[in-house]
Amino acid sequence: MKFLWFVTFLLALVGMIAGDCPTGFKSQNNKCVSSRPVHGDCPKGSTYSAKLNLCVHN
Repeated sequence: MKFLWFVTFLLALVGMIAGDCPTGFKSQNNKCVSSRPVHGDCPKGSTYSAKLNLCVHN
């Protein structure tokens, strides 16, 4: 019981690190981005940004 707070803190820290970007996206300028296919739409849950020329996760 003495280390319960420590274990809780470690689990919260791991959750913050692992929760960056979904699969198929990479972090760029504090945004989760993915390249857009030449003939197709952006992956589900993202929109195309003409400014970045990339699909940005919502």
